[in-house]
Amino acid sequence: MLDNYSSTLTWLFQQFPSYQQLGAAAYKPGLDNTRKLLASLGNPENSLRFIHVAGTNGKGSTCAFMASFLQQSDYRVGLFTSPHLIDFRERIRVNGKPISKESVVAFTEKIQTQKADYSFFEITLAMALVHFQQESCGFVVLETGMGGRLDATNVVTPLLSIITQIGLDHQVFLGETLPEIAAEKAGIIKARIPVLCGEERITLQTIFQSRAQALEAPIQFVTQSHDASTQLLPTYQRKNAALALEAMKTLGLSIQHLNPFITWQNLFVETGFLGRLTPSKHHLQVWYDAAHNAEGLQATMQALEGFGVRELIVVFGASNDKPLAHLAKFRYQVAAWVFSAFSNPRSYRVDELTTQTEGLNLPQRYFAPEVNEALEMALTMRKENQGILVTGSFFLLSDCQEIRELLQP
Repeated sequence: MLDNYSSTLTWLFQQFPSYQQLGAAAYKPGLDNTRKLLASLGNPENSLRFIHVAGTNGKGSTCAFMASFLQQSDYRVGLFTSPHLIDFRERIRVNGKPISKESVVAFTEKIQTQKADYSFFEITLAMALVHFQQESCGFVVLETGMGGRLDATNVVTPLLSIITQIGLDHQVFLGETLPEIAAEKAGIIKARIPVLCGEERITLQTIFQSRAQALEAPIQFVTQSHDASTQLLPTYQRKNAALALEAMKTLGLSIQHLNPFITWQNLFVETGFLGRLTPSKHHLQVWYDAAHNAEGLQATMQALEGFGVRELIVVFGASNDKPLAHLAKFRYQVAAWVFSAFSNPRSYRVDELTTQTEGLNLPQRYFAPEVNEALEMALTMRKENQGILVTGSFFLLSDCQEIRELLQP
């Protein structure tokens, strides 16, 4: 028996290591284990209505907009996302409220009795679906963990599939090229189930179009928003909001009462969504963002330019399986970089960051052992009107004192 919530999490992470903790060593592709686990629990997925979301960039934001729009339409909404920033329970929410510690403990004790080799993600997904069933959710917004075709979430049959923009990420698992990654994401497309896609590049659209046609799934590409209600949003959020609005229409739901800008301002309160250009409450011109690849960082930079930020100091940390060569693209947009390690074991350490960034011709490089010290360095060195962006990884943000304050229950 598990004594408490803390010992439950210790057991979960030790017995079934997560990608969040260990990276590649924890990756177990395939759907058989998930199907077996869900069958042992009475197949809770069969009584739920899903919106299934995959993609590289924008899927978290799109899920948050979707959940909030549905909540504003008086539905009880389950939201499953990953990773978490501070507390495991952030992954499983109903109308923004995290699953209770007692529910996590009770479900884990039940799984322990099975003595089967399920992965951390498989257990977490099953916990979420059982919780959503018990909470009588009218809709479930389900974010893929990695890829799509072999992701554990792909056992569900949704009402609607959404694929956001594609970028280079998790190449060791999903493929080295954008077409290879797109093909993995296209794996969530189901026979005769409508698909919305936010990808703009024709070469990648062709991959999704081909998969959809083969499965007789109607597909629509949402490449820009003509809705005036989205124009007040930061540039990088407009397409995410547009995808969610189009999803509402595809589901046959009204959008007349929805205001994307007000929704965006309340995303944290409504859904627990955090880490996308979250402004600091303690310091002017400081933002926290979880952009983790070249496309995501470019979108963040463009959004800051839209805010009038022309000179920037970036506090940056990344997992040690992420390439850093793309940082060179921003050498003219960033006045200084403060590189930091973070507490997760997958972090680049300071000596690795020093080596990895040495040949990138970045204007100024500084290094700190942890992110709060790195932020203090940036605050001390910045000139008048310079902004500060803290970015690179969810794990880096999870070490930030201000983020922890926001997420403390």
